[in-house]
This record gives sequence, structure tokens and C-alpha cells, in this order.
Amino acid sequence: MKNLIRILTVAIPLLALIGAASAQGQAPFQRGAPWSARTLELAEHLPVQDGGRIKPLSTYAAFTLLRLNGRRSVTTPAEEKLTPTEWLLDVLFVPAQAADYPVFMVSDMQAVEAIGVSVADKKKRDRYSMNELRPAVRKLFELARDYEQIEEKARSTVQNQVFGLATNVDSYLRLETHFDYARQDLDVSESAGLRRVFGADRARFSQVLAQMPALAALQRESRGDPARAADSKALDKLLQSANELTSGTESLALIPATGTLAAEPEWHSPADLFAHAFDQGGLAQPYIDELAAFEDTARNAGDPARFEQALEALHAKTVAAATVRGEYAKIGLEIGYYKADYITRSLAIFVLGFLLAAALWLFPRIKLLYWGANAAVAVATGLLIVAIVVRCMIRERPPVSTLYETVLFVTAVGAVLALVMERINRQRMGLSAAAILGVIGLFVANGYETLDKRDTMPQLVAVLDTNFWLATHVTAITIGYSAGMLAALLASVFLVSRLFGIKKGDPAYFKNLTRMTYGTLAFGLIFSVVGTILGGIWANESWGRFWGWDPKENGALLICLAQIFILHARMGGYVRDFGINMLAAFGGTVVGFSWFGVNLLGVGLHSYGFTSGIHTALWGYYLGQWGLMALAGGQYWIERVRADAARQALESQGRGATAPQVQ
Repeated sequence: MKNLIRILTVAIPLLALIGAASAQGQAPFQRGAPWSARTLELAEHLPVQDGGRIKPLSTYAAFTLLRLNGRRSVTTPAEEKLTPTEWLLDVLFVPAQAADYPVFMVSDMQAVEAIGVSVADKKKRDRYSMNELRPAVRKLFELARDYEQIEEKARSTVQNQVFGLATNVDSYLRLETHFDYARQDLDVSESAGLRRVFGADRARFSQVLAQMPALAALQRESRGDPARAADSKALDKLLQSANELTSGTESLALIPATGTLAAEPEWHSPADLFAHAFDQGGLAQPYIDELAAFEDTARNAGDPARFEQALEALHAKTVAAATVRGEYAKIGLEIGYYKADYITRSLAIFVLGFLLAAALWLFPRIKLLYWGANAAVAVATGLLIVAIVVRCMIRERPPVSTLYETVLFVTAVGAVLALVMERINRQRMGLSAAAILGVIGLFVANGYETLDKRDTMPQLVAVLDTNFWLATHVTAITIGYSAGMLAALLASVFLVSRLFGIKKGDPAYFKNLTRMTYGTLAFGLIFSVVGTILGGIWANESWGRFWGWDPKENGALLICLAQIFILHARMGGYVRDFGINMLAAFGGTVVGFSWFGVNLLGVGLHSYGFTSGIHTALWGYYLGQWGLMALAGGQYWIERVRADAARQALESQGRGATAPQVQ
């Protein structure tokens, strides 16, 4: 976001003009048939540096499409459903065709009305193609530039929609025009000196960079010589044209550096290489070869067989360079992770386990239901654990380093704890809690990913770039979160059961739930306290102080204090079964605040965890928990009033010993 003003004021209008020209005839290729399986495989395995890490092009495509479209697929006007990689290949290599795909999700049609786009036959929330938006691109970016000056919280819904649409259109235009440098020849016919350098009237971009030393010599020879004015003017025009062709390509770094990883960590875009060649008077041959390979690929987009052959050669060059630098080893593993779709499969099996557990409460004597529910929840939990382990292998990190990963880890730990409880008491409560937690947790994870629309395995900010503290402090704190949320879930089950008279005649049911809640809180307190202390030690190393009353630190302290208060209140006899469950349910909102809520404040040294758009969901959880507590508390108060009235009536008759008790 820090470069957004520059983008909106300079780069985007230029990209809009270039994109329009590109779509109107500079990229004539049309894809008549689907991309071949081999072409897609090569494209998926092509590495790209994005967000500070090396990832497969398929991952880049998936999150780019999710950000623009709100989902990981796009349906063409011909009703062809494209995967992210297919869509990205179309945008990069057949942009005139891709410009007709309805890929831009707009939640409020007033946003496109504001820029003068026709909304006829469109729904309030609908998708638009680049060609539908292109006539209004200049107006879109003018408005976005104005709205950028307004603080995000102060913008109206339509203003935020316009601003977000401008950002997405910018991203799209950069992709659409990325290979303009590869598709177009540069005219060198106006100068005898240039024709002598290139031996022809036209030259490729890669040839211009390869001949940069000769061009520098030509510039020195022609400068200040009136007889060579034509050469100087033509050379300036050539370099300006080459520079314009690479404008906007900075967002896609597909070219590995030639140096070692330690000496040269950044990959390159065509714009980088042009700037380097211009500044240094030349470019290393491997870069020239890579650019030439991209040119061959782009120029053969209209011929599927030749395109696949060119892509094969390009893939071989890029993979070889990335392998030498030690940056390709995890590409296949990441592609396999997303194709296996562990999270979605785990969620589906958790849902099955939940349904079987629900049926088990209706038909408790059917053992097949019990073992089926156990198997489903165990398999779902196992898949989730596999997903977490694979992510650790891909990133070479401990299991928790982002907010998204906390959701996965909290769900996995909570499900394991609940299954252990079920193994101990075999009362179906732990099994049901594991199923419920799994369903809710993975729904939240999917919702978070859709809401955030960014790579869930990003490069870490500097303060988090330490595996030791991620494995100790962060893991311990997250286990504390998991125990706190599981205790809140068990407590909520207690309150709901009591509120609706479920198991009313079975005191053992409520006793077992309370025992499980109490034990979970005690377990969570250990990790919350240890994690908070470790966090203080880490803070002392990073920031020079153990404690600074930062919002995230305060949230961790609140969890510890809340859990200590609940446990001591029970030990001191101030609360009994109902009281401990009411407090544990409230404790879930304390955990929610520390886990996600403090990030909404956008202040403090831990503000790197901010995620926009989660405010409504979090407050929904708060109000849901507090509403349940209010209803359960109201019912409890009514029961106490009635019990007191009955006791007084019985005492007046001399039979107070038989008065009812409210737990």
C-alpha cells in the first residue's frame, strides 16, 4: 500500500493506455481450444517470486484470481470454466480474448455507475470484464486517486468499492501488458547506425539489451555530432520505446537472479533487467537467454504445439537456474498441497462426523453410529494435521506464523483434546465437541482466506522471522487459545442444554460437561501463562523491554487473568456448575479479543496481524456468546426466584428440608 499513491498517479493511467492498445490489435492470438494438459503442467510448475518468496505460478494465479473474482475459477462468455492457471495463461498470452471474461467482482453496482459504466442487465452484486470497464479506466483511477487521500475508515462503501476496483484493475492491466515487450518488435529502420548494430530494420527487446554495449558506443559517437543527429534521435526513441514496453512488469518476477541466493536474493522482471542493462551498459547472457525464451513463448501463443515446445524450453531454463540457487525444491510439494485440498476435504469429513454425532444423540444405542462418528472426526483431524505438517515443510517454519495458521492449529489442537476426552469418558460429549470445533474452525479458515484474499504462506515480517520463538512462544500461546475456545464451546453446550431442557433428568451429563470445561481451562492456563512469559522474553530481545502494555500483550494477560479468576472462583466455592460454565463462555470472548480483536485496533507493535473485514464476524461471535449467556442467566434467575418462593412456602409449612436446589 505504501506505493499506491505513485501507482495511482503515474503508472495506472499509462497502463490503461497500453492495455487498451494491446487489446485492440497488438495481441491478435486467440485460443481456439483448451490449453493442453502438458502446457498446464509446465505453467503450474513455473516458479515466480512474489511476496518475498518463491512459489509456483499456479499459487500466484489462484490468489490473484481470488482477489479479483472472489473465487478461484472464472466462467468465460462461452461457458468454459477455467482454473486459475488457465485464466492466467489467457491473460498473459491471449489478452484480447481474456479481456471479455467477467473477472472483476463488484459488490455494489453504484461503484461502476460512479465511473460511467453501463449496468444494464447487471445485478447489484455482479462481475464485469476488462472490456466493460476499459472505457472508464481513466475516470476510475482519477476517483481512486481522490479517495486514496481519505482514511479508509472514513470512506463510504461506494468509495471503498471504487478504490478496491482500481487496485484490482491495476493488477490486471499489469498482467495483460506484461508480455508486450515479448510480442512486439522495435523499429530501428530510422537510423543507419541502428541498422548496422542490429543488421535489420526491426529488433526484439532481448536483442536491444544484448546490444546495449554497442548502443552505448553509438550514443557516445553520435552525441555532439550534428551529422549524426538522426542516429542520436533514433537511439533515444528506441530506448524510450523499450522502457515503455516494460512499464508495469515489475509485479511479476519470473526471471531468477544469476548470483547466489545470499548475494542476490531478488528475482527480476523485464523492467529490472532493462534498468540494469541501461545503467551498467550490458546484461549477463543468461538473462538475455531467459528473455529470448519468453519472447519465443509469447510469439507462439497462436500455435498450441509450438507454444508448448517454447514453454518447455523456457521452463527448463528457469527451473535449472532456480535449482542452482536452491529455490525450486518445494515447488512440487506446494502444488501437491493445493491439489490435495486437505482443508476442504477435512471440512467435508468433519461435517460428516458432525451429522453422525447428531444422529448418535438421537439413537444412542446404535454402536455403528458411534464408531462411524469417531472414525470420521479422527480422519478429518488427521487430514488437518497433515495439512499443517505439509505447510511446515513448504515454509520450513513451525506450525503457526500467521493468523490463518492460528485458525488451523487451534482447530487441530482442540479436536485432538476433545477426542482424548472422549477416549477417557466415552460419553459422546468430547466426540461432539471435536466435530463442532472442526466444522466451525475450518469454516472460519475458509472464510478468512476468502476475506483476506492473500497468499496464506507469505514472507514473514522481520520481527517474526525466528523459528525458535515461533516454535515456543507462538505455539504455546496458540495452544492456550485452543484450550480457551474449547472450554467456551463445552460451556456453551452446557448452557444450551440447560436452556432447552436437554438431558434435564441426567445430572451426570452436566457434571461431566463441567468437569471437562474445568480441566480444559486448567490445561489452557498452563500454556497461556508460559506463552505470555516467553513472549515477554522475546519482546525483551526484540524491543528491549519485557512488557510495554501493547494491546496484544494486554490481550494475552487478560486470558491468563480470566482463566485464573474462573479456576479460583470454583476452588473458593464462589461459583458452582452453572457459574463456571457462564464464566468459561465469557472467557471465549476474551480469547477472541486477544486472538483477533486487538488486530482490529491497528495500533501497537503487533499490528502486523491486522486483517480488514473481520470486524463483523468477530462482533457476531461476541454478541452470540453474550446473548446465550443473557438467556441462560435469565432462566437461571427465574429458577432461583421460583426455588426461593417454593422454599419459603415449604418452610412456612415446616418442611424446608425438601426445598428444590438450583445448581
